[in-house]
Amino acid sequence: MECHSQQEDARLVAPTLHFAEDIHAVRGLGCVACHGGNPNDPDLSAMDPDKGFNGTPSRIEIAEVCAKCHADAAYMKRFNPKPYVFSMAEFRTSVHCKKIAEGDAKVATCTNCHGVHGILPHKDPRSPVYHRNVPMTCSKCHNAEYMAGRTVPTNQFALYSQSVHGKALFEKDDMAAPACNDCHGNHGAVPPNTRDISLVCGNCHGREGELFAKSRVSAAFLLQGKRGCVTCHSNHGVQPPTDAMLSTGPGGVCVGCHAPGSEGERGAATIITRFNAFKGTLARADSLLSLAEVRGMETSQARERLKAAQDGLVGARASIHSFDVAFVTAAIEEGDAHARAAGTGAEDALRDWRTRRIGLALSLIVILALIGLLVAKIRSIERTQA
Repeated sequence: MECHSQQEDARLVAPTLHFAEDIHAVRGLGCVACHGGNPNDPDLSAMDPDKGFNGTPSRIEIAEVCAKCHADAAYMKRFNPKPYVFSMAEFRTSVHCKKIAEGDAKVATCTNCHGVHGILPHKDPRSPVYHRNVPMTCSKCHNAEYMAGRTVPTNQFALYSQSVHGKALFEKDDMAAPACNDCHGNHGAVPPNTRDISLVCGNCHGREGELFAKSRVSAAFLLQGKRGCVTCHSNHGVQPPTDAMLSTGPGGVCVGCHAPGSEGERGAATIITRFNAFKGTLARADSLLSLAEVRGMETSQARERLKAAQDGLVGARASIHSFDVAFVTAAIEEGDAHARAAGTGAEDALRDWRTRRIGLALSLIVILALIGLLVAKIRSIERTQA
């Protein structure tokens, strides 16, 4: 550190600038841990290869150097009782490692993602592998300029930034929103293929993934070479799903697979009709309940049924991933029954309100009539006495 900090060459000074806060330095590890050599020799002879000095590792050697510590569970437990243990075997399955082994010098290895001499814990917001920063870190390589001359897509970051996942992470700071590594993996990063894409999505969207995996469409997609979830929802540019997607007309995704007049198109039309009718019943019940509440009527039980209907709407949307008309219809009818019950409760409350209004009006008429008769009687008595 003393020697390198005084060099005129910025390349030699750079390792000293942020090393003090490097996670390795904080844990008591110095230059020798990665570069080798004799730490007890104050002279340049400390960097003799015979004394274990290996200098700057080549790109193909970097992962092996890191693995000397990070793949050793017993060693890593000295710093954390429950450490993440890096696996070289896993890294070798990644596209990155395979390309490095082929001699590709532009493919990411450990230092491209984690940094070099100023490595921070992954929970530090300044770290390039902090959850919110992962998409930006990946985009340093996955962009048109860096990937020039390759066939790899380069629009992933632009699509992700405008997706429902990207907006949740960047705009809402929702750390539960998936970043690149949640779908592609970390050290074993690979593109999800046709068979496993629904399993990847199912890690978060469990109900939908389970239904899709059991559906006939899942098997058909596999045979046709189509990629599960992304066929309807896309991958990096996933948008918030809307009910408009469930359509056989323009803007709907059903027509992407089902030709007009086919069994699938007829099934989709049946589901769409019943689904929209359910939504109409739900909206009507909600409107009537709101009116009853404005008029001061008790609606708690009807509101409970409406809440069950709204939950049923969510369930009906999820059930669509089964691609089973009978199953989806049953889910819709269950929610629709709650919506109708809520609407009936609202109508009863409004009918009670009208009954009370009529009763109040009649009572007022009777009271006013009695007052009129009483006034007339008083005046009659006054005339008699006069």
